[in-house]
Amino acid sequence: MKRFLTSVLLTAGASLAVHLYQKRQSPIDFVQETIDHVHARKAALTDVSHQTAMVKSRLANLQTEIEKAQPAINGIEKAVDQFQFKIQPHLDAINDRVANFEAAQSKE
Repeated sequence: MKRFLTSVLLTAGASLAVHLYQKRQSPIDFVQETIDHVHARKAALTDVSHQTAMVKSRLANLQTEIEKAQPAINGIEKAVDQFQFKIQPHLDAINDRVANFEAAQSKE
């Protein structure tokens, strides 16, 4: 186990040294860049969690409003069902006129 940890640390150290050499960067600059990157990620994560909380809150409000509106929607559906007999003759007349118009257009 000790040999494995030693080889992992040596490999990581060598990789870091090669990375710093290729980028021509000092270890202090690397550490500062890493810290800045971590802070930026943390700020982005905080922003995402804040937006998630806002969406959940708005979704709960929407569901509450939908539940409040459901009796009105049911009432409208009931009213339409009650007066369907008054509406249906007009709809049938409109459909007949459209069918006659389409038939006349296809003959020409």
